[in-house]
Amino acid sequence: MNKKDENERGTRASFAELYDRYFDAVNRYLRYRMDNPWDADDLTAAVFLKAMENFPKYRGEAPFAVWLFRIAHNAYVDYLRGRRERVFTEEEMSYLEAAPSGPEEELLRSEEVRQLKDMLRRLSPEQRDVVSLRYAGELKFSQIAQVLGKSTAAVRMIHHRALQALRANYAKDREEVEGIGRQ
Repeated sequence: MNKKDENERGTRASFAELYDRYFDAVNRYLRYRMDNPWDADDLTAAVFLKAMENFPKYRGEAPFAVWLFRIAHNAYVDYLRGRRERVFTEEEMSYLEAAPSGPEEELLRSEEVRQLKDMLRRLSPEQRDVVSLRYAGELKFSQIAQVLGKSTAAVRMIHHRALQALRANYAKDREEVEGIGRQ
């Protein structure tokens, strides 16, 4: 499906259909970024309320997902104003993961979540934005570029550098753990 067809389909679809299609992705994006899952749920509701209020103004110039995630991203930025930016909590990540099958698996998963949280905290805010929109929001690079007001090439570079930084942090953490284990 080309962009024009997607845009026209987005403008023809009812708001209820679009809500059903995008609710989980928006909620996952906000839970990925926020400490408190209840705050993320409240902010998700606010995003869809704002989208519903402005839906008659949506002209289909960009895909609906881009328009909606722009609202979600702006709501998240507004939420952070006056607050210290935080990377998601272990509780938040547990919502994103499948339920573990036993206590050992749960312990391992919580340790992995803690490590991931720590590594993501080391990324720049711009890199966290791109990573969260890409993986939690499930947006394409071109859509992320539209949400953040950047070129697609810039978003790809930010993503590439974020993955490099995550790999480097992972390797560094592994070396430290192995060094402790050898002592």
